[in-house]
Amino acid sequence: MSNARENILARLRKGAESPLRHPNPTREREAEWQARQAPLGDLATRFTVEQERLGAKVTRVPDWKSLPEALGPWFREYRVGSAMTGTDDRLNPLRTYLEETLGIELHTYSATIEEQKEEVFSVDCGITTTYGGVADTGSVILVPNAKEPRLLSLAPPIHLAILEVERIFPTLGAFLKRGDFQNHTPSNLVFVTGPSRTADIELTLTVGVHGPKVELVALVG
Repeated sequence: MSNARENILARLRKGAESPLRHPNPTREREAEWQARQAPLGDLATRFTVEQERLGAKVTRVPDWKSLPEALGPWFREYRVGSAMTGTDDRLNPLRTYLEETLGIELHTYSATIEEQKEEVFSVDCGITTTYGGVADTGSVILVPNAKEPRLLSLAPPIHLAILEVERIFPTLGAFLKRGDFQNHTPSNLVFVTGPSRTADIELTLTVGVHGPKVELVALVG
């Protein structure tokens, strides 16, 4: 048994050390497919087009401090009475505006999901930062963590995502090729593309069944 095991391991080691004898057909097909695609153009513009095509709303602001005035109309339009954010300091101007100017009941996620689960489900709007975005699909990339749990973007009927323009990748492949998580894989890597929707029941499209009914994105930069 021991000799057989050593023989197998020796062959595996030899195979790992040997160069590839054949081209990678997957990479060849990907290159051919990419060559046939139309240019994406400005990434922020393409991202906006794709998000809005799916029913989301997108606005662009020059910096984080400009978020309050830019987003105020949305909170009024959707009659948001309560909202929850994580503890990211970049959201402080927006938090102050929502609470002091608009009179919104503001919650902060600062404990554990077990302790604040009822709060997350009770608010009208969950506000999150993002890891990045994908231009050609209009997807927002979320990496939930202890400061911003996945539930914050999933449970409230309205989700507001703050995305920095410089973090928009042209394609999913471009994002994956960066290899950001090869050595530290997150427990969740979430791609949000428009409001939640399903057509499982009698092929009737229904929005907001498995997640937020309203998806809002603020592009910063």
